[in-house]
Amino acid sequence: MSFRWTAAITALAISAFVPSLAGASDAQVQDQLQQMQQRMQQMEDKLQATNDQLDSANARVEEQSQLIEQSGLAETRGSSNGLPGILGELTIGGWVAASYFYNVNDPNDADDGALTAYAPDGTLVDLRNTPGLEGTNQGINGGYYPFHPDHNSFALDQVWFEIERPVSEEHRGGFRFDPAYGKTASVINGFGGPNNRDNNDDSSIYISQGYVQYLAPVGDGLHIKMGKFNTLLGVEVAQTVYNWNITRGSVYNLLEPIDHIGILASYAFGDTGFDIALGGVNGFQPDDPDRNDEKSFLGHIGWANDMITAGVNVIHGEESGGFDGDEQGVLNALVKINASDRLGFWLNGDWAYDDDLDTNAWGVAAAGRFGITERTGISLRGEYVADVDGALGFVGLSDPTDINGDGFNDEQLFFTGIETWGITATVDHLLTDNLMIRAEARYDDISKDDTDNDEFFENSRDLENDQITVGAEVIYNFNKFGGE
Repeated sequence: MSFRWTAAITALAISAFVPSLAGASDAQVQDQLQQMQQRMQQMEDKLQATNDQLDSANARVEEQSQLIEQSGLAETRGSSNGLPGILGELTIGGWVAASYFYNVNDPNDADDGALTAYAPDGTLVDLRNTPGLEGTNQGINGGYYPFHPDHNSFALDQVWFEIERPVSEEHRGGFRFDPAYGKTASVINGFGGPNNRDNNDDSSIYISQGYVQYLAPVGDGLHIKMGKFNTLLGVEVAQTVYNWNITRGSVYNLLEPIDHIGILASYAFGDTGFDIALGGVNGFQPDDPDRNDEKSFLGHIGWANDMITAGVNVIHGEESGGFDGDEQGVLNALVKINASDRLGFWLNGDWAYDDDLDTNAWGVAAAGRFGITERTGISLRGEYVADVDGALGFVGLSDPTDINGDGFNDEQLFFTGIETWGITATVDHLLTDNLMIRAEARYDDISKDDTDNDEFFENSRDLENDQITVGAEVIYNFNKFGGE
């Protein structure tokens, strides 16, 4: 029993007996003092017993904690079991984005007419009424900014959620689930198929990512994910909040994949800034089931510090035409520079090759953003894509000739190589910490090797080699812009 406990008990006992001692005889005083001593001893014994019980309980808790830590169970236990524990450890983000675009060529004036041509297989097609092309900003090949294909039209682009149970040394198992709804989801789900003009409906759900992840206790931590995940290639992404411009560039649209299904392992080498990633996926596209017996290789090596991020990425596999042995791939290199809090740049280049068809294409894009104020910025992107062998599958219109001998001159589509370049300027402004508005103007031009350069719809029945589009976008971010 400590001295302070004894002193406290003595003080309490004396305070209780002092009034009765004041008027008592010597015999009575002696008797009362003896009773006081007995009561003090009883109280001290009870406190000592309680203290012994607490020491015993603490010892048992310590023993149990040591057993749990030695068995490894501590790493798998959350704050609580089941769904309540999982929900308490989730990170949830997302945004809602809507836009409006106008094409200066005014392609919708052609809705009442037809623009026909003979395809390479000899069939007559109406370019204005071909699903996914009529009256859009995409051109006759459908290759230009497919996420914003419509002229003079409002669109709900993205209702996007990012839900993750992140991994760490304390919690090594987790998952990621990113569902999206709207125009972007409709387009990605139906690449090569109809756009909204065929069914006037963008009610489509797209799963951008859905994977299980594990942080293996290897070195500084080996991060493994299996399921569907975004590609390693490139700078621009489908998620609009992570891009400086509203539309994605031609390098992104013509040369780079979006996501894959497979397994991916990544490792960061401590404080060196170096990291690598290796994976096996079904293919360039998220094929499920895989279109052949082969798998594609996905790889990355990179280095980063507070100012510079650099990386080389590759996807290679036997994917062309869906047959084993038809190898193709994309080699990507990128650099990002954060020159200051308000000034940033990136440079991104791709080389796409097809060994079986002996074709290739390449492209390079560069962009910069300057923060005029803390809430307003301007971005500029320039890009160039060259396809000299017809690797991208573009077609062009020949001079009109009497193809079928009926006495009328017709136009015919031929596969051709292309060169295309464009420039995009975007102004962004934060109305609130969560609400951003953006305005954009974009110019695109195309040259074709063996045919007329006509690509973009104009007016009632005309085609042009270039076009200008202007648009606006509004985004509400569930979290503050800038990650705050």
